[in-house]
Amino acid sequence: MDIIHCSADKMKTISLGFDYPEDQIEFENRLRSSGGLEQNEHLFDFREPQVKRKEFNKIRNQVFEELRARHGNCCQLRCHLDCTEVGVEVDHLIPLSSNVLNKELRKMKGENRQKVPTQSFGSNDLSNFVLACSRCNAFKKHRLPSPELLARVHQIKVNGELNQSR
Repeated sequence: MDIIHCSADKMKTISLGFDYPEDQIEFENRLRSSGGLEQNEHLFDFREPQVKRKEFNKIRNQVFEELRARHGNCCQLRCHLDCTEVGVEVDHLIPLSSNVLNKELRKMKGENRQKVPTQSFGSNDLSNFVLACSRCNAFKKHRLPSPELLARVHQIKVNGELNQSR
């Protein structure tokens, strides 16, 4: 699906798999300080989440070792007040699937005891993985990362710097 890419100085079309134009705009805004969608297309994969989870389970240990070799044992999320600061789990920065935008942007509500439908977003690209302590990983769950968290993790990945603030 071709969707208009909006930024302060230009508009262009990027071919991604977003179901709704407002979703692409939301991610463009969240990723603005990290180069926008144009520089972060690799974070997204719109295939079925079950397929991506199966692939992830096959590479989880290898990804953990690669992240630990690059960044040490530090929690890269640091988004929970009780963060242990020791990265012991691999987490997807952009979750494989989430229902957050359906709830927030489209105001969907679950019916007949059913949850709001999820959408497929995140990829299994190495750049979409972070090391997280179990508290931060559990806290983040399927939430979409804030622009501040995305910028901080981007800084860590690019510069190897770990900002101590949360």
